[in-house]
Amino acid sequence: MHFNNDPKQNTVWRKVHHDVEITPDVKIPTTTCQIQFEIPDDIGPPVFFYYRLTNFYQNHRRYVKSLDTDQLKGNFIQNSTISGGSCDPLRLDENGKAYYPCGLIANSLFNDTFYSPVMIGNGNDNQTYPMTNKGIAWGSDASLYGKTKYTPDQVSPPPNWAPRYPKGYTEENLPDLHTMEEFQVWMRTAGLPTFSKLALRNDNQTMKAGNYQVNIDFRTVYEPA
Repeated sequence: MHFNNDPKQNTVWRKVHHDVEITPDVKIPTTTCQIQFEIPDDIGPPVFFYYRLTNFYQNHRRYVKSLDTDQLKGNFIQNSTISGGSCDPLRLDENGKAYYPCGLIANSLFNDTFYSPVMIGNGNDNQTYPMTNKGIAWGSDASLYGKTKYTPDQVSPPPNWAPRYPKGYTEENLPDLHTMEEFQVWMRTAGLPTFSKLALRNDNQTMKAGNYQVNIDFRTVYEPA
């Protein structure tokens, strides 16, 4: 397998296929894109890592309204309330249990996995430039989300989350939206169909000039509701 050249972006890339272990008993077939690029001069700190989407209409009226703010705050919401609420068309599963979190925005969460860049070559051991997903959301957004009062048997993962939870939610894997900053970033919907969102950051270390590789696991799947 070899890398493909993209002279316009001064990068080379390739895709590899393998299984990624989510939990000891859950492995997901995954495509990983390995991108190599050059940084000609030292940058930062801080250094911010964004992803960019095009032709994705987070500003669509039906999409923007498709959530339940009380559920996101961690409150227990009766299924009958969810059924008649604003999460349409993703409110209840086929067994009548509420999706958690419900609605179109949550279901379409961009959950590709970005790994820290690694400096390669130069006759030295590869060195990782550490980046974190902590501190990527607005500080004020944490107050909009709370640890849920649902028990795992009362709710179901949204359809696009199901591959990560093939046996449904348990006490160990029920998401805590208060600490899930990638989710908070996604839920702050963009006003234009081309937008960037912060994925990783490093506030303390200079990113040295050199050649780097970033691995990205493709996990996001967009399907009609």
